[in-house]
Amino acid sequence: MLMYMSRMRRIRRIAARSLPIATKDQVRQIAQRESLRWAEAYEGLLAAVEGRPTVAMQARLPKASQADRVRKSVAKLKVQASSGQKTPGAEDLVRSLRRGASIEEAVLDATREMLKAKRQAMPQSMADGLRRNENTRVAGDLAAGVIAHHRRYYRLARQYFNEVPAPQCYKYAPVEAIDSLFWADRAEGVKRARKWLDDVPDFDARTWFEIYRHLFVADELKLADVAFARVKAVYEDPAQQAKWAAGADEIAWGERWAGSERDRTSSAPEGARVSFGVVDYPQPGRARASQNIGDQIQTLASLGHVVRHQNLRFHGEPDVVAFVTAMQERVRPELRREKVSADVELVTVDRDSSTYQSFAPDTWLLEFGWHMHALFRLDTYDFPLHPNLNPIFVSFHCNKRELLTPDAIDYLRAHGPIGCRDWTTVDLLLSLDVPAFFSGCLTTTVNTVFPDLERKPEPATAYVDVSRTPVPKGHENIKQSYGAIKKRSFTENMWDAVNLLERYRRNYTNVVTTRLHCYLPTTSIGLKAAFEPKNNADVRFAGLFRLSEQEFDDMRARMRDRLEPVLTAIFEGKDRESVYDVWSRTVAPEVEIARARHEDVDALPSAEPLVRKLVDSVATVDRSEDESVCDVVLTPTTKEIAHLAKVLGTASRSTSRPLRAWIVSPESMPEQLEVDGVTIEWVDTSAMDFAASGVLDRRSLDRALISELVPVDRAVLLPVDAAVAGDLTELYELDLGDSRLAARSTSKADDSGFGVLYGAARRLDATPEVAYEFYRRIHRAHEFDFEAFDTDVLVLDLKGLREDHYAARVLPAMKLYRLDDRDALHYLNGPKRAELDAVWASVPTRERAADPKIWHWADTTKPWSSDVVPGDGAALWESA
Repeated sequence: MLMYMSRMRRIRRIAARSLPIATKDQVRQIAQRESLRWAEAYEGLLAAVEGRPTVAMQARLPKASQADRVRKSVAKLKVQASSGQKTPGAEDLVRSLRRGASIEEAVLDATREMLKAKRQAMPQSMADGLRRNENTRVAGDLAAGVIAHHRRYYRLARQYFNEVPAPQCYKYAPVEAIDSLFWADRAEGVKRARKWLDDVPDFDARTWFEIYRHLFVADELKLADVAFARVKAVYEDPAQQAKWAAGADEIAWGERWAGSERDRTSSAPEGARVSFGVVDYPQPGRARASQNIGDQIQTLASLGHVVRHQNLRFHGEPDVVAFVTAMQERVRPELRREKVSADVELVTVDRDSSTYQSFAPDTWLLEFGWHMHALFRLDTYDFPLHPNLNPIFVSFHCNKRELLTPDAIDYLRAHGPIGCRDWTTVDLLLSLDVPAFFSGCLTTTVNTVFPDLERKPEPATAYVDVSRTPVPKGHENIKQSYGAIKKRSFTENMWDAVNLLERYRRNYTNVVTTRLHCYLPTTSIGLKAAFEPKNNADVRFAGLFRLSEQEFDDMRARMRDRLEPVLTAIFEGKDRESVYDVWSRTVAPEVEIARARHEDVDALPSAEPLVRKLVDSVATVDRSEDESVCDVVLTPTTKEIAHLAKVLGTASRSTSRPLRAWIVSPESMPEQLEVDGVTIEWVDTSAMDFAASGVLDRRSLDRALISELVPVDRAVLLPVDAAVAGDLTELYELDLGDSRLAARSTSKADDSGFGVLYGAARRLDATPEVAYEFYRRIHRAHEFDFEAFDTDVLVLDLKGLREDHYAARVLPAMKLYRLDDRDALHYLNGPKRAELDAVWASVPTRERAADPKIWHWADTTKPWSSDVVPGDGAALWESA
């Protein structure tokens, strides 16, 4: 409180100096400016100690968590300094050289250590510096390749590795080089792997394993078997075992998939048995196989809908049959059904890798849950499922663009309607014309196999994977994710799931958890659950977040009501078409409700009055029509203003027309800012009521209002941290077609447009209901998915944007959903843009373009940095 009062006195003194008689609004504006300065100072310090670029801050005091991160990071640096520790990587470089390592080995040791410490700028500058010297170029190329691979810029990594003679490349960075090769060009990777398997070079076991996993995912299963045999043979050497400790586990795991074939058919079960699948979670990539017992809890809940039919007789693997029969005996009396009598052949279905199994035709299963883990973490998904499986999709979630291929979308349409666990998945699928509805989560029904206890426990609280709040002293933070799950059989894990839920209900009355599949199942079995996820605005939670008792009971009842008729039809032996007809008719009303809801999204209110108020506060710039000039717009940060002359100088020298530069900024124009061939028009936005806009930061506000602040029909938006090598007239005259802007497809590793918007939504942790509404709105506006785009270099049809009332449409969304200017462009435009060639916005730390026309240093190292600046464009900048 004393700190707050002291701060307010300081703000009043500042206001008094600036405005002898200050109104409350003026004091508030000054307070916001001061808060922004504090926030920016904290962010600058935090970015420095964490070795990353700063991000735009809001006009409010830094959060306590941010201050804590600063204190911890500074404390860590103090400890390092007092103990003589150096910058991560530097010590490793010296140590390696002192023990006689080659320059290549020493540089890569240091590079990997710096990357591990989340330091990217230092190794990048080191690599670029080494590349400029012929004697150290190989070390520089190797380091640059390792950095690009670490950042998931695989094409760039491959370009660097291709500069290195193959023997040195595969000696010093074999895993990164091979991984980058397959990511960048899978066909070429297979071709080279085939040759390696013929020639048998002296690769270590870990390198052969890298080849094996890529061949497996490339569907070159015979070659993958040969590579796997090489892994095993090389790993017999004790030196290899010491070098790669995880190798034994990887080999033991991989034996299950040796000799794999796709889409095999098993014999039909005996007699009139119904073949029915039960979901399990292994897959060929050990690292991506589930180790979350919540998955088994989902399977347990799904089995509850099967075993409530008391006259089913189960067959199959003895341990599976024994477990399912035991669950049948546990069904709550009021939920038991006696109508259907049938023999059922049980088979386990690997959710993430079903096509590598063998199934009889017309094997039914309930298909549910989060879909799904990529094979070997390589963004390849085993979906659609095995062709002999007949899935009933319920409690389904997906949000991966790599999973939702055209074939996958057709598959979902053919097997719909799709019951979705959350409303966001409903809206996503409906945007793709896949019939879908909200089913809620299967785990709400897990109490089917948990009859009431005779005696309830004394009041006590279980803490499960808690992270947002401290766990009280003396209490265990129970883990629902652990490695042993991967090593146990299906039935062992299923019994573990049962025993865990029994532990909860017999020992506790309350639970606090971050886990969805602790919150819902413990609520189902009678505990009072407090759901505290790591991020309340997670894309998975719309419709599930902190349900009321009535909402929970309704969801559970509807799940049982919709599944009973379709499972009855399956166990009665109805044919495939008849079963899907039962399913479609049962859920048809819910599909119609979902479609009506999806369509019923009102436009946000226009902010036209606010736009007029903001723009009218800015001194207008009169100009006469001049078709001879090329108009450019820049929106510099405070720190960037000092570098305007450089970027404008490169632009002026490269452009055939005179330039007119519109500088939109809340700062004052520097007195000495003059550039030959450039007319500078300064648009001072300092008088705009930033607080009234509700926008995240001033720069985003300036950019949102460009079409209103810059009184020309067309302009090129330029970043300050750039050098122009091409004629901007070419860019200025680009044909936009019926689009209002041109932008390049993103240079970032994640190219999902919805990924940009999902990232924005996750910032709404404090207001999750707003986030869920945003998810709904974006899926109504755009079909999933579209290519993300960079927004630093744009060609803008300012006249068209004014006619569309762009600013009045985008400001309400920016305020309500806390969007920055890049988010806002993706939100309103989606895929509707003209394509800009990447040479007009080439980022040298993400790609190597031939003859870039604009060099843009979008990452940490800037052209004015004291470190080595990547890319040939640095010389262009320096000469301006």
